[in-house]
Amino acid sequence: MTRVQTAFDDHARSLFASNEPPARVIEVGEITAGIAVPEHGGVRFFSSERRFDGLDGTLFRNVEQAARAAREKNRQPRLRAV
Repeated sequence: MTRVQTAFDDHARSLFASNEPPARVIEVGEITAGIAVPEHGGVRFFSSERRFDGLDGTLFRNVEQAARAAREKNRQPRLRAV
């Protein structure tokens, strides 16, 4: 399951007085994959865990597309050092 939630609560959002949508935290299962920060043209993904670093800095059209990419990245087998 992927969960997307607001990165700021209502109080913190009022401190930033902006019309921009808030950044969103993207979780894949129990793992926080990163955040999706709105910018012109979509949302930019910033990873918070090494397995999602391949997506770091990618501009997606919307939060759902970023969450889908994080789910797919999580399904890929990870290489282990021998």
